[in-house]
Amino acid sequence: MQTFTPETPGLNRARREPKSDDLTIGRLAKLTGVSAKAIRYYEEIGLLPRPPRGENRYRRYGAADANRVRLLRRIRLLGAPLSLARPLLVGADDARCADVQMEVLSLVGERLRAIDREIAELGQLRAQIEGYQRSLAACHVDAGESFRDCTDLSCLAPEPTGDGVFGGDAAQSLHCQEENDESERML
Repeated sequence: MQTFTPETPGLNRARREPKSDDLTIGRLAKLTGVSAKAIRYYEEIGLLPRPPRGENRYRRYGAADANRVRLLRRIRLLGAPLSLARPLLVGADDARCADVQMEVLSLVGERLRAIDREIAELGQLRAQIEGYQRSLAACHVDAGESFRDCTDLSCLAPEPTGDGVFGGDAAQSLHCQEENDESERML
């Protein structure tokens, strides 16, 4: 049985972590899970400070930069807008970890409140769409009439009401039903 030692080229090499004060953008990207393109963008818009450059003109990042990028990634994964991340990231270098934690906790609370508002709005939208669905299902149209000749779209495309985009309330449905019943009697 053949054994390999760490000196064997290409096999069982110990994974060497780069020094945390000497990271290239590629290493920082790999370490944090944020693409180099995104890191450059965040620098460009001022969310991350521009790093110093080495003799070869490559960007050089340190441990504080890695922490900032990790924090920014987490904030983005929460779905928080970048504008909320800016105040937190700008002062992060000189802040204590406990202070950053409290600010992140506040941001998470704000994000949860925003999600609750979005859920409520989606619930209202769902109710409006269900009303439209009921109205559409209750509407009786002339089966022989082609769409291009259809002159009454009050059932298919009701006018918006004051409370929503779709209308579709019971009165609209009843109105649609009455119009169709009357047009059938006239035939």
